[in-house]
Amino acid sequence: MPELRKVYTTVDARDRIVAAALNVFAQHGFDGATTREIASEAGVSAALIHHHFKDKESLWNLVGQRISDEFIETLQAALAHPQQDTGASMRQMLAAYMQYWRAHPQSLRFQLWRVLGAPRQERKSRSQQLNQLFVPVVQAAQNTGVLRADVPPGLLLVTMGGLVQYFLHSDVEASDALAVTGAALPSDTELLDYLWGLLAQPATRTQSAPDTPARRKRPSTGANKTKQDA
Repeated sequence: MPELRKVYTTVDARDRIVAAALNVFAQHGFDGATTREIASEAGVSAALIHHHFKDKESLWNLVGQRISDEFIETLQAALAHPQQDTGASMRQMLAAYMQYWRAHPQSLRFQLWRVLGAPRQERKSRSQQLNQLFVPVVQAAQNTGVLRADVPPGLLLVTMGGLVQYFLHSDVEASDALAVTGAALPSDTELLDYLWGLLAQPATRTQSAPDTPARRKRPSTGANKTKQDA
């Protein structure tokens, strides 16, 4: 089932091309992907891809923007509960962050390829867009005493994203590190509790976790394969 929502008409091949591009980019990265393979995956001609999207880089940029748009929408929806206090909203955003990447393994692999090697401008544009949106959210939570204020808000945001993504794409390494002392890989809820303990002011660290499924058996995202492909 395609991860990205359809935005064109049902008779338009562009949604198939975008879905195929995400799949091929997730498997091979920008440098390893070809428009010929994307066309084959979508069941269209390479000429049609060039007609609609010009070239591979334009298609990469479009796929990246679609992922970013849906990711932003997910996080903003988690924050859009005026009846909740700031602490509850921030925890909902944390949970939404993890749930989005769990539900979109190809998008997570695409994100890893952004870091490993891809057109820098798309990566830079995405970084600026996300940070301009969510660093102020973190800063506001610091100002209300929910999050610790002894570090820059951008560092708190990086801590949140980096730790969640590491546990998702490097579950083997995380499991092996914990196994040295006989510890088990945490469930999603346990990981969010741990992360909240790192981010929150002491007075807010005892707030209960959002009502999210706790998965002790972590399904493979397929992201680990990226390291082998690279």
